[in-house]
Amino acid sequence: MYEPKAAEPAVKVPFLVKVSISDLNIRRGPGTDYGRVQFCPVGVYTIMEVKAGQGSKAGWGRLKSGIGWISLDYTARI
Repeated sequence: MYEPKAAEPAVKVPFLVKVSISDLNIRRGPGTDYGRVQFCPVGVYTIMEVKAGQGSKAGWGRLKSGIGWISLDYTARI
C-alpha cells in the first residue's frame, strides 16, 4: 500500500550556508534521532539537499562532502 511522505521544505539546492558556532553536530541523517559523526567547524558549506526532521525547525541540510547532515537552525544562508 502506498503511503505518502510528509511534505519536505521546498528549497532550491544547492546553496551556501555559514556556520558561526563551534559545537554544531554533523549527524548521520536528518534529525536528532540519528547519531553524531563529529562537530562541524566554523566556515561556509554547500547544502545539497534539505529534509524535515526531529530537532530542527528550519530543516536539515545534507553537506556536499557527504559526511552527514546539519541543522539549518544554526546557520545563515549566504
